[in-house]
Order: sequence, then C-alpha cells, then structure tokens
Amino acid sequence: MDIAEKVRGWLRELLALGGVFAMGYWLAAGRGVRAADDNLEFQLQGVNETSSLLVYEPSARTVYVYRGAMVGNSALQCNFKFELSKPGGVIRRENCSVQSLTP
Repeated sequence: MDIAEKVRGWLRELLALGGVFAMGYWLAAGRGVRAADDNLEFQLQGVNETSSLLVYEPSARTVYVYRGAMVGNSALQCNFKFELSKPGGVIRRENCSVQSLTP
C-alpha cells in the first residue's frame, strides 16, 4: 500500500466522520428537551457566559428564564417568567420571587 492510498483512506474516513457529525447536528437542531416528569420542558440556550436556561411548565402555561446558567454559583435563581394567557394576547414579563438558596 503506497502513501497515496493511505491518504485516500484517511480522507475517506475523515469525510465519513464529518458527515456523521453533520447529520447528528442537523437532526438535533432546534429541539427542546423533555424533563423526566413529563410535565416540564427545558432548553439550554448557549453554553457560555451569556447562556440561559428556559423551563416551560405546560400546566401553568409559564416559561421561566434562568440567565447565566453556565457561570457563577451552581444554584440558579429564576430571573423572570412569562405567563402565556392566550395566543395573540399580551405577554408580560414578571420578575420571579426571591427564594432562599439554602435549604
């Protein structure tokens, strides 16, 4: 086996690996993740200092926003929430009540 054949083999494997990663990224793009209790849905937006964790509670029609989810303290405080009354209606942002971070 000469060098040209080895290079072609490595290139073919590298392209196949890139294709698999691209397909996985494409299939998973834009989907929320369901929490284990099936009553909550959550989504992590970005994995950096400007990340946000969004939690949706369908029974209460409420979206909770936790800003800076990937920096600072490991105990997150809800920053604000959106209560969704009806489609096309006004959505108001409300601050979450301050909670104790210690049990």
